[in-house]
Amino acid sequence: MESVKIAILEDHSVVTEGITSILKSNPFFSLAGEFTKASDLFVFLERESIHVLILDIDLPDRNGIDVLREVKLKYPNTKVIIFSLHGSRVYVEDAVKAKADGYMLKSDPISQLPEVIQNVMKGKNFVSENVSKVQLPFSPFQMEIMGLLVQGLSQNEVADRIQKSRKTVEYHLNQMRTKFACKNNNELISKYEKEIQK
Repeated sequence: MESVKIAILEDHSVVTEGITSILKSNPFFSLAGEFTKASDLFVFLERESIHVLILDIDLPDRNGIDVLREVKLKYPNTKVIIFSLHGSRVYVEDAVKAKADGYMLKSDPISQLPEVIQNVMKGKNFVSENVSKVQLPFSPFQMEIMGLLVQGLSQNEVADRIQKSRKTVEYHLNQMRTKFACKNNNELISKYEKEIQK
């Protein structure tokens, strides 16, 4: 039986170590590569084929959902499992629309990963049962902004990270503050975190 070739795109080394340790304990998996930037992954994929990509959403150079779309466009046979902190439905729906094969949360037991990989290799889809049932009234772009604010980035740093103007970020934050009836970003972050924990 051919081993399943797996690549990881994740910028936190502790998370990558956890994934690699569980993969190495399974003789049916082979680790093809570990990457922290999307650009490095695509250079690799031009010369190597893989069966499965384990993909984070928050990356230093790209949004993971955009990476997912590009992988599916260029390498449609590659299975992609999103492995993310984000448990909000809007992220999952966006990932499913972009043809993700699986959506696993970083809060899920890492021991589930081999079973998830085996299922997506059989053509089954997987979505973590811990995904929030709450539907937030934000767009995926607004959720991306919120995700970065929650990580502690300032409004200006968020604009730099997503390569948008500060006015664009402020416009979307203003919309979100209005929807949640918040006076400032700290209040918005607090309400957002309470909502996604429901």
